[in-house]
Amino acid sequence: MTKYIAVLLLAPFSLLGQSVSAPTNTEEPPTLSAREILKPEFLAGDGFKVNDDVPTSTGRNRYLIASDYGEFEADGNIMLERRIKEVAAIRKLKEVSRTDQYKKALLAATASPLVVAKDVVTNPVGTITGVPKGLFKFVNRAGQSMKERTHGRERTQYEDSNAASLVGFSKAKRVVAIQLGVDPYSSNETLQRELNGIAWATFAGKMTFTLTTMPVGGAAGLALTSAGVTNTLNKTLLDQAPAELRLRNLKAMLAMGCDRAVANRFNTSTAFSPSVQTAIVMNLETLDGVANRAVFVDLAGSEATDEGDALFYLGTSRVLAELHAKKPLARLQPVGRIPVALGKDGGAIVAIQWDYAAWTDNAANFIGLLKASDFGKKPSGLTIAISGDASPLAQQKLKDANIELVTRIALGPLR
Repeated sequence: MTKYIAVLLLAPFSLLGQSVSAPTNTEEPPTLSAREILKPEFLAGDGFKVNDDVPTSTGRNRYLIASDYGEFEADGNIMLERRIKEVAAIRKLKEVSRTDQYKKALLAATASPLVVAKDVVTNPVGTITGVPKGLFKFVNRAGQSMKERTHGRERTQYEDSNAASLVGFSKAKRVVAIQLGVDPYSSNETLQRELNGIAWATFAGKMTFTLTTMPVGGAAGLALTSAGVTNTLNKTLLDQAPAELRLRNLKAMLAMGCDRAVANRFNTSTAFSPSVQTAIVMNLETLDGVANRAVFVDLAGSEATDEGDALFYLGTSRVLAELHAKKPLARLQPVGRIPVALGKDGGAIVAIQWDYAAWTDNAANFIGLLKASDFGKKPSGLTIAISGDASPLAQQKLKDANIELVTRIALGPLR
């Protein structure tokens, strides 16, 4: 069903605010069946299978993936898509590591002057203090990284050490990851280990990959932004290190009217990987002419505490961007702790990445808060659109409240 997008029924991470009225006749979020809700390619494939039990809570489907490379959890539909792509990438990387080309590259790397850097640049907890002084002759872009280090900014779990960035290893790793169609800043430790090994061969051993050696799909597999800016995001991630991405994002947020303190809080949040953070900012940039975009930045920077939260805001920003392209928005306004869009047609649209909406206490509370909100003038209508599905009870309750519900507007892995 081709419709627009809107917002939240259940709120994750305490987003809803205070209750307006006591909820009645609510339900517990169900456990779904992966066999019933997932497309076949996401249910099982080469080297992986998704557990059939899919608990739901705070709007996210929770998946467990059994693979040849260990078990992976996926907190929501977006993360499931990412993990399935990563399983394929891990398999490809392991195949490459068994080739003669790779073995020759490793041999060549032992003769490289960069061999002294190997343990430092592939160490996920390495810091600039561990870099041998001789390596600094390879530094080409240290300014922003050094500035952030001296100002005490904490490096996120998703990033390589400062040393890796300084000597150029991270650029080699980004090339491999983006050719594979996976996020170079993924929190998947197994993927990161395999990326480090192959990237080291390309960096110090001068091994060259071509697109023909990579899985079908390529960089488009990242799919973090609305369609119009996907290629721009991929190129930006390839060309710019995390410190450069944060500077780029800061300038963009200030240009769209964010207070510097609000922009800085979002920029320094360790809940967001550099890629997810940049994708969110790019999605917001496409909301040209929409007032109060700073509301979204403020909420994301203050409310997100982990990767699942970050992907919620990522999905919601993408939904807003796609909505605006089809049906222009006028401004954003917070309701509780959720960004609600006001359309130029006078309607209020709650736009959200939501896998499954049950009629919980939080859902009932939010609807009461939404109906009591002051939008300046009474909206011509209220719409809630979610990426996934809603329970029969949730559908009936929204119908009773005279709120339009649009479901399955960003199916992702769902049938």
